[in-house]
Amino acid sequence: MAEFTTISLDHNGPVATVSLNRPEVRNAMNPEMIGELSGALDALNGDPDIRVIVLRGNGPAFCAGGDLNWMRDVLGQTEAEVIEDSRNLLRMYQAIASSPKLVIARLHGAAVAGALGIVACADVAIAERGTRFCVSEVKIGLVPGVIAAFILPRIGPGWFGYLAKTATLFDAETARVSGFIHEIASDETDLDARVAAQVEQALQSSPDAIAATGNLIADLGYKIDEKTFDTGLKYNAKARLSDAAQEGISAFLNKKKPAWDRRG
Repeated sequence: MAEFTTISLDHNGPVATVSLNRPEVRNAMNPEMIGELSGALDALNGDPDIRVIVLRGNGPAFCAGGDLNWMRDVLGQTEAEVIEDSRNLLRMYQAIASSPKLVIARLHGAAVAGALGIVACADVAIAERGTRFCVSEVKIGLVPGVIAAFILPRIGPGWFGYLAKTATLFDAETARVSGFIHEIASDETDLDARVAAQVEQALQSSPDAIAATGNLIADLGYKIDEKTFDTGLKYNAKARLSDAAQEGISAFLNKKKPAWDRRG
């Protein structure tokens, strides 16, 4: 088994649990975590003995999105270099979205920005009632370029435009109504019970049929193509290289208001 530093991987028979494991930064994703997640998911997707993958976060939150120290570290890079850097993130989402296994996202605490890409790629998303969500990119001068390709088919342009352009903080009920998540758990015990119930249902079903159903959905017209990915990557790169992003990220990290914040 591979050694990991930013995630952990546990097997319980045909069920694999992948845990984001940077609790000190609320499991913010950096290049190392993205690479480890991609490698683990690729291995699990190709393992015939695995039938269910559970994605969860250690510590107080599921995931705070992308690590801003990584996001702002683009000085001296070209747009093409930033696109290639972001393509690694895209590959991670693709590994979730295209998995032939049943993928369950177990959510608690918070799921913000890039974390919502993981949520949108999962087959089943269950959140503890107190979980908070936000498509927060515009508040720091970024755009949700990479995750948009996965969120739009999930919740549609109406909800996505509202949540992404306002960067409003929303609760589990709004996440359920919009289509981000499927179930709300009353507490952590209920959350684990609901995840276990979904696992039990999956183990009663044909793994080949589950994989084929995923292919069916894609073939019926919900497949996200390379043109969509390329467009999102370009928007993402331009935003990361912008003055607005440098201003917004630096202000956030330094606990200051960015220049465009005109509140009193």
